[in-house]
Amino acid sequence: MSTEGRVSKHPLSRYGRVMGACALAGGVAGAGSAIVGLTTPDGSWLGAALVAGVVAIAMGIGLWASLKWWQGLDEAAQEAHKWAWWWGSTVGLAVAGVLFLTLLYGTGPQGQASVKAGLMIGAAVVVGCQVVGYGVAWAFWWLKRR
Repeated sequence: MSTEGRVSKHPLSRYGRVMGACALAGGVAGAGSAIVGLTTPDGSWLGAALVAGVVAIAMGIGLWASLKWWQGLDEAAQEAHKWAWWWGSTVGLAVAGVLFLTLLYGTGPQGQASVKAGLMIGAAVVVGCQVVGYGVAWAFWWLKRR
């Protein structure tokens, strides 16, 4: 299958538009979640369902925008992203696992942090490690092939 006509002449502007669409969707999801949080009682099923709906719509928009961006990449760029995500995020996930097990078994009492705060911090650390690993692996993939 030929990739002619598929590759954008302005990849940075395309990437910027995708990031803009994702940021806008995330902002709308955040604002919607904040409004729901301010107008419904804490812990209500209705509030949780409304937040889930708003976030699911935002995720769908982000996935759609990412698909459009992906379809505009040439085969080499697609392969670089796939390789980097597999190896980089896998190593990042392993690093996060070592950190969590070390903190779980190697520290004293955890203080007064809420379960919700612990979950959010844990998720952020895992995603952060995966993204850093992806970035390093992506750069390695391109440098190795130059």
